Amino acid sequence: TGHDLLDLLYHLLDEFLYMFSTEMHICRCIEILAFDEQKFSISARGYGEKMDLKKHEQGTEIKAITMHMMKILDPTSMLTEEGKQMRQEDDTAMSEFPYEVYVLLDI
Repeated sequence: TGHDLLDLLYHLLDEFLYMFSTEMHICRCIEILAFDEQKFSISARGYGEKMDLKKHEQGTEIKAITMHMMKILDPTSMLTEEGKQMRQEDDTAMSEFPYEVYVLLDI
């Protein structure tokens, strides 16, 4: 849960990072089981496998999810820490991906 959509996204990503850090579980697909945009709650399941160095390349470790400059874009608007605003004409959504999120990671 969160107090707004940005906080909800932060907590969701942080849970998956915690799962990787403690169980070495790598998600290749995430299924949203329940999403309540009014109460800012989400339930999700990650599908994947345990990390295996013989199979998975080890890259830079992600230490934390950050809220800094986080934004959620839908086809017409953008939500940031400063609030919700209309998307600019030159910032149109890609047709195959009308929803986007931007998150900075601490490495």
